[in-house]
Amino acid sequence: MREEEIRTNFAKNLYSLRKSKGLSQAQLADALNYTYKAISKWENKETMPDIVTLTSIGEYFDISVDDLISNRNVVKISNRKKIQKRITLSSVSICFFVIAIIYLVLLLCDVKNSYIAIPFAFLTSGIVLLVFSCLWFKKIFVFISVSSIIWSIAIIAMLFMNFTYFWVVMIIAGVINLGFYPFLKIFYEGK
Repeated sequence: MREEEIRTNFAKNLYSLRKSKGLSQAQLADALNYTYKAISKWENKETMPDIVTLTSIGEYFDISVDDLISNRNVVKISNRKKIQKRITLSSVSICFFVIAIIYLVLLLCDVKNSYIAIPFAFLTSGIVLLVFSCLWFKKIFVFISVSSIIWSIAIIAMLFMNFTYFWVVMIIAGVINLGFYPFLKIFYEGK
């Protein structure tokens, strides 16, 4: 892309994103710690922000710098990311809701140790979060979801075994959790 094309795309995209959020130039300027004159110059293709500012603008609107300077429909991209976050949050919430119902049923049926259902909420929500993180989100969410799965399994294991092995289970879970991060880093750098 030529500089003029990048400037035109950025101006159009910034204007579209600002309008989609219902912001004035002054409001966007306040949010980004710039003057409304700077926003006006960017939208009128008079100047272009530096790469650090482009990154901040992308983070503010939850899109990449590449999307920000592209000829794509950035409002649609921004809305898609919001929908992805809502789907993920709803799915994780459903896991907790289902486990809560199971726990209540077990409690009402006077099942001994019905509290064991609670760690399964973290396990299932961790698995759901892992799936959506791999599809849509950054590697930190993959790490968080894997950590949730590892510690949920450790807690479930402790509930079914003698508590004299508490520290052994904790140490094993901690080593597995810490050992996963370098693997994740290598995996994402390979992509």
